[in-house]
Order: sequence, then C-alpha cells, then structure tokens
Amino acid sequence: MRVDRILSLADAECYPGAGAVDKVLYLGCFRDETVRVWLMTDAPDPIVRIDEIELTPAERVGEGPEHVRWLDLGVVEGMDARFGQLRIMGMSVGEAREALLLFTRDLDFVPTGDRESVEKKLFGISRPEVGQSSLTPSRLEVGSPATFEATYSCGSVGLPAGARVRFSIPRAWSTPQTSASDAPGFLELLARGGNGEAFPVEIESHELSDESHEEIDVICRLEEGMEPGDRLVLRYRTEAMYIFPWLRHEVERPLWFAHLVPFAVAVAVDDRLLWVPPLPENSHTFQTVPGRAERLHLILPGRVTEDDEVQLRGVFTDRYRNVPQTRGVPRDIRLTVLDADGEHDIGRPRGKFEAPHRFRMSLGKLEAGIYRIRAYDRATGELMAQSNPVEVVDDDDTLRVYWGEIHGHTEMSDGLGAFDEMFRHARDEGCQDFAAAADHACYFTDNEWQWMQDTVNSFNERGEFVTLLGYEWAGRQGHRCIYAKGRRLDLFRGMSAGEDTLDVVYEHFHDDENIVAGPHHTGAGGRMEHHDPTVERFIEVYSMWGASDRRGAPRAPLFPGAHPLPAHEWLNAGAKLGFTGGGDCHEGLSGWSPDDPQGQGSALHGFAHQLRYRCGMTAALMPELRRRHLVEALRERRTWATTGARILLDFRVSDVEMGQEGEAKRAEIAATVHGQHELARLEVIRDGDVVWTEEVEGLDAQIEWSDPERVGESTWYYLHVIQRDGEEAWSSPVWLRGK
Repeated sequence: MRVDRILSLADAECYPGAGAVDKVLYLGCFRDETVRVWLMTDAPDPIVRIDEIELTPAERVGEGPEHVRWLDLGVVEGMDARFGQLRIMGMSVGEAREALLLFTRDLDFVPTGDRESVEKKLFGISRPEVGQSSLTPSRLEVGSPATFEATYSCGSVGLPAGARVRFSIPRAWSTPQTSASDAPGFLELLARGGNGEAFPVEIESHELSDESHEEIDVICRLEEGMEPGDRLVLRYRTEAMYIFPWLRHEVERPLWFAHLVPFAVAVAVDDRLLWVPPLPENSHTFQTVPGRAERLHLILPGRVTEDDEVQLRGVFTDRYRNVPQTRGVPRDIRLTVLDADGEHDIGRPRGKFEAPHRFRMSLGKLEAGIYRIRAYDRATGELMAQSNPVEVVDDDDTLRVYWGEIHGHTEMSDGLGAFDEMFRHARDEGCQDFAAAADHACYFTDNEWQWMQDTVNSFNERGEFVTLLGYEWAGRQGHRCIYAKGRRLDLFRGMSAGEDTLDVVYEHFHDDENIVAGPHHTGAGGRMEHHDPTVERFIEVYSMWGASDRRGAPRAPLFPGAHPLPAHEWLNAGAKLGFTGGGDCHEGLSGWSPDDPQGQGSALHGFAHQLRYRCGMTAALMPELRRRHLVEALRERRTWATTGARILLDFRVSDVEMGQEGEAKRAEIAATVHGQHELARLEVIRDGDVVWTEEVEGLDAQIEWSDPERVGESTWYYLHVIQRDGEEAWSSPVWLRGK
C-alpha cells in the first residue's frame, strides 16, 4: 500500500465558531511506518494535531510557490489507528483551500515549489505529465450491460521501460479475466505508438486492490516504456451494471472508499509503485442515468383513525425505482378503492401532481376497516399498481402504524449522495414517515458532525416527518447503529484510537433511556459478547445484505463472512431485541432505494459488491409521529421488519403484545396479517424453530393456534409472513415465562 502521499486540505471543514478546521485521514497505510510530515500553507502560525499527536513546526522550511512555504512538522512513528482526525488551529477555510499535507518515508527530503514540483521529485512524475484518459461509452442507462474501451494517452515526458499503467474496474462488475474471450469480464489490451505501430506491453495482474476492497486493479507493465502520444486501449465487457443513477469523476484515492471513475488511470514509473493519476480535467467521467417511467407505486399510511384524513401518494419510477429521466409518465389512469364492500372508482389523479413524477390525493375520512387502492390503465384496463393496506380504526387510543427506515449512508462516510438529499428523498419520493442516516462515525469530523446534526434537526417536523440523529459505530467489537431522542448525540468514532471498543461506548450510554442502539447485518458476521440490554434494544433482521433471521434463510447474505450470528442466536443467548428492517444503503437513500423485482440476490442494488437485495422497511407503533415516540418504540420493541413491502400485522401470544414479556402455562397464538399483495405462507417461530406453518391465500389472514408444548423458563415466539411475490415480514418476538 502506498505510504508517500500528498493530500489537499481543500475539503477541510469548519463549523461557525469552531476553533479549528478538520479533515479525516486514512492512517492504515502508515502503520509500522516512520514518516516525516510537511504542511504547505500561508497560515502564519498553524497548530496541527492528528488525533492526540501534536505536530510542531520545526525551524526547517521549504520554499513554496509565491508567498506559501512548506513547514516541517517533524517525524511521526507507528500511527496504528485506521482513521484519524486532522485538526488545525490557526487556519481559516480559505487558507485550507490552498494547503497541502505531505507524508514521506524519505526523512531527509525537503519539499520545494508547488505540488507538481514535489510530485516530480518524490514520485518521478507529476500529475500534468501523466497524460490523458477517455472512456467509451461514458454514459449508460441504468442496468445496461456494456462493452467498454478505455484509452490512456501518454503524457509529455513519456514513461520509462518497466513503468506500469493501472486501470481500476469496479469489483461489483463482471470479474475481470484473461482466459475466456467470449465470457463476461474478458480483458483485451492493445498498444499503439504515435506512428501506428504496436509496442510490447502485458497485463501483469488483475487483482483486488490493496487500497480498496471495491476495486480490481488491472496493472499493465511496459517492457519498453511509452513515448508521448502513445496509447494503451483496454477493452472489457460487463454483464453487471449499477441500477441507480451515478456520476463518477474521482481519480485519486485519499481514502479506501474513494469512488473512482471506472477505468481510472494512474501510472508508476518504477518498482516502488508510487501511483500518480492525471489531473482531474485530463481524466474521463462515467454516468449511469435513469430510464423512462415504467412503474407506478401507490402508498397509503399504515394505521390511522376515523378522524384522520387519508392521503394517497403515487410515485412513477423507471424499471429500477429511480426518478424517471423524462416527464413522459402515463397520467390517463383510473383509481379504485378496494374495501370490505368490493371495488369502487375514486377518479383520476389529474390536477394532483406535486412533481412531474408524483401526485398526492386526499381520500377524505374513512370508516373503520382495511383499504387498498388500485390503478388501472384507462385505455387497456391493465392493472398498473396496488397500494399497501391502510387500517382505519375507531379507537383513538390504538397505537398508529408508521413506516420508515433508519440505516442509510451518504457521502458523509463511505456512501454517495448529499446528506440533506437523503432526507428529502425519503420524505418525498419514499413517502416515509420517518428516516435516519447511520453514516460511519469514523469518517466524519467534529465540524461535519455539527453540520449533520443541524441538518437532521431541520428536517424533523412533528406529525409530518420525523428524523433521528444517528450514526454507525464500527470498531473491534462489531457494528452498532446508535440513535438519540434529543437534538444532540455524543460522537464515538469506532475505528479511531480510544473509541474502537464497545466497552467505551456502552459505559457512556449505559442506562440512558434517551439512546437506543442495535446491531446490523449479523447474518453476515456479528459479535454479541458486549451486548448491553439497557442500550441495545433492536436487531436489524433484514437489510440490503439479506435476511439475518437464521442461518440458511432463502435471502441469507450472499457474503456471510467467517462468523455469522443471526438474530435467532442472539435471542437464544438471552438478548431481548425487537426487529427492524433496514437498508445499509450506500447510495444516499433511505428506504426507497433502487430495486429490481426480477433480480433480487443478483442485481447491483448498491455500488458495494455485497449488497444485492432491496432496502427493507420498519413499521413502528406510536401514539403520535414524534421523535421521542420513535425512540420509545425502538426501545420498547414495538416494531416489525419487512423486505420493503408495507405489510400490516398484529401478533400476540397469550395476550402479550408483540415485543413484550409475560407469563403463561401455554402459548395461545393470535395473529392478523394484511398483505400488500397475495399472501403465501405464515410461520410461527419458537426458540429458533418453525413450530407452526400454514399456506394461505388472499390479501388478508387470521390465525389462532395453541402450542401443545408447555412454556419453558424463557420461551420466545415471533410471526414470519411470506407473500407470493417473495416479500417477507417478521414481527418482533414475544417472550414468555412458564407459570
């Protein structure tokens, strides 16, 4: 892994009134290394810290461009954290934009001149000298297989014999290979000189990058070097393609998750493999764009009272649930309501569009019952969409059902998309009642966390749309998502020194009823020896990784890791956790992420190669849509999980409600289910085993069953629902003690 690095501080953050600008640094490359650190700046007296290490400028100074100079910050040994916080006092945001940080193993090196001059001396070539790259095609509709031709044109100084050229290909695409020319992933390399003649070059390797676990690096070795204007052309075909819109243009890897443009080029002039990319303006871009409108989604609330006005929301999307590229959505549709009396026309959505691709209609106040809405093409009579069920009750004291998702990632950590856009999208396109981001805490700075909390709070609107403050802690003892009831949440980063154990986190939050936490993707690996029942109250039983309820589930994670620990094993070990359905979506989306009904388990639902399922959803029982009620619902296990379908369910055991504890000699199971589409099967799970199952038909079902086995000292039950379209739901468990 490359150690010598030059990092720009142009993206350093500063919250108003903060005393420092700050930036996240990847420190893993410096482990067991001794490096000298230099700062290029015009700030008069900067004070630099990396975590707890203070770097004091020495008397030695390197000449910089014009009024800027290089400050020698001294030698640092053995930085053993994976990520660190760079904090600089005495530097403004404007000064940071022009500043550079240099790490080098050459302890005697003294930088002089601008960045390009230092690159030339350290790496043997500078970015302007690298050359140019291009890509054909550079724009595709989502989900489209493609044959690419990536071209590297050598720069003005050429490359010596033995130099390398690197192309980076997303790991999520078809695996690069050189053995089968008629199979996906085949690599073909062509070399042409300026005179049109071929010159010798070979693909030296095509392996997982040592700098990113989401990139395959194709390294080409030049036996005789390259002259200015010579070209390398790499041809490659992939059957796998992203199903979400994305514009990529990055050419550098300051952090492992840098989302390089596909076929990003870098060169190394010798065996040190000090990779240097071209200038961004000399590189190419790549974009996936949404398709035309093909799908209509109808969305109703979960459970309301007779006094509430019911709102129907309609969203047109492309095939993969993206906002369509054009405005050509079919609007000549007929809407009907399906209730206990049959199916009745309710008109058309004309005049109700809030945006070119979505509309909102009031259905007024409805009598108690179950309702669904259907949409038909007026010309053909074809059924276009059917909504989720809404339950209208006549009792104001009955808890209402709200839908949302609380585990999304954005550009604030290793994901994509603007942080604020995630909440807007969840509210408007996703039609969610609540949402939360859970960006990895190790990837953002103190200043960024202040901005992020302000953003979350700005979207929180009581009774309309609730947002939670939260982050994902990831350290040496697993992964946990942590959320707060209030407007501020203490930050623990996870992969940073002193904050990388759950002992530290849970000692701080122990017994705090304003905090709730839970593990995620445990079917792909998990640890529970540090479980704190006063804080940990839920487990993410489904996400874009797959289902984490039990080993061997049909939707079990495709990449289970070395130590899967599904929910059943947590519960059998004594943990009392409610169930949530989440995403772990890394596209800056919550709940309403792209999906492919025909490609579950195979389509690229995310840029990460592991994420092959659609985003899940969580139903929460609350008296009112408020942040504090949502945290209470999570803490009191008044939730259930789905694979994304808004399936209504009620599950009780011996009159003990879902998520609660009680006593009984015998378990009397009672459940009601209202599917979004036709139901297929219901299962009752006891202590990890299916003890009752029944094939069912129709949209609605009720069950009553007495377990012939006596209740033990601690017995747990939950309901598992499977629709005919494959969508699933899991109630939170009920725990019984035998009398």
